[in-house]
Amino acid sequence: MATNPLRSKLIRSKLSRVGLIVLEIAVFLVLTWRVTRVFLADLAARNVDAASLQRAIRLDPRNSEYHLRLGRLTQYSITEVNPDLAMEHLRRATELNPRDPQAWLELSAAFGFQGNVAQAEACLRRADKLAPNLPSIQWVVGNFFLLQGNTDEAFKHFKVTLAGTPKYDQILFRTAWKASDDGKKILEELIPRQASTEFRYLHYLLGEKRLAEALAVWKRIAAGPETFPPTRATLLMDRLFAAHLAGDAMQVWNDLRRKGLIQPTYQPTAQNLLVNGDFEEDILNAGFDWRIASVEGVQVAPDGSNFHSPSRALQISFGGKSNLNFFGVYQFVKVEPNRAYRLKAFLKTDGITTDSGPRLRVYDAYDARQLQKFSESLTGTSGGWNQVVLDFTTGPLTELVIVGVARVPSSKLDNRIAGRVWVDDVNLVPLP
Repeated sequence: MATNPLRSKLIRSKLSRVGLIVLEIAVFLVLTWRVTRVFLADLAARNVDAASLQRAIRLDPRNSEYHLRLGRLTQYSITEVNPDLAMEHLRRATELNPRDPQAWLELSAAFGFQGNVAQAEACLRRADKLAPNLPSIQWVVGNFFLLQGNTDEAFKHFKVTLAGTPKYDQILFRTAWKASDDGKKILEELIPRQASTEFRYLHYLLGEKRLAEALAVWKRIAAGPETFPPTRATLLMDRLFAAHLAGDAMQVWNDLRRKGLIQPTYQPTAQNLLVNGDFEEDILNAGFDWRIASVEGVQVAPDGSNFHSPSRALQISFGGKSNLNFFGVYQFVKVEPNRAYRLKAFLKTDGITTDSGPRLRVYDAYDARQLQKFSESLTGTSGGWNQVVLDFTTGPLTELVIVGVARVPSSKLDNRIAGRVWVDDVNLVPLP
């Protein structure tokens, strides 16, 4: 019987479609099973016990993360510690994902626990090569070399750590000084050339009372290209003031001006040793500019509507709630010993109460017994600007004075001070 060609073709076409459908179903079932295994493995791995992680590995044996977790668990867990099992799975984790630096770190630790220093170092160098700029990796690598007594190699990795995060700053600074006790070496080999880290190190040194080393850090910051708010140098200058190093504080101030971080006008001149005596520039509240202390019941701010010389003065307002001992507006001024000076200012008052009003004050920054003088106080309402003059002579050891506006407490019953005073054109010059 003859075969119908058309019928044969239809049968073959039908068989092909059935075969394709069967193949698609088989592929779908395989993929579904694989996805299900991965899902079940993930569920199992969410538990942090060894049995669950081993179940996850059986379901998804090529997932390096499960091997890494199990290796870490059996390495450090008190209840499930198993060094041999840890080594097995940490090795497997590096085989499955040789580009994971964390896996190499964990394997290095495992070798270290076994006393195999050479293998531990080899694994660490693999991690270092994979993550040369990752702070958390460089932190571990640096600690390894530090424990081996290789300070130079440790500093190289710790420098990367410091450049990437402030997280380890304090412990690294302390560790560096214990390991080296060499300020020059630490600055050159450990501290990265970036102002943010340099300032954090500078403040650490100030806290440790290492002023000479702090000044070395400052010189590098000042010579560098980065800009920053000038107030970041305030703590350094204040510590220099406290250490009787006014000359070094002035050098820091001049560095700020040289870098363009403060205006050229923020400097003493032969005509006025005070900075910003007319209050025309913004008050920096730092260095050799005016300082304004926060005092309860007193408000201090520039005033552009009431001034002696354009375009503003400084207004101080007293709230009338207390018998204040006030010296919240002041400035450090470098002077010469055994020299006569004249301090002048223009003051204007409005409704100042009590018998003790605002006045000018100057005193030796380190020993008021060497020098302390007040001008006469102003009370009531002046109606206009009054020039106040205060002549004084520095003591034989006086090199730094503090000049400002003060109010001493009143001894009378009605002693709560209220009202306002404006200050302008404050001037300090040496007398012939």
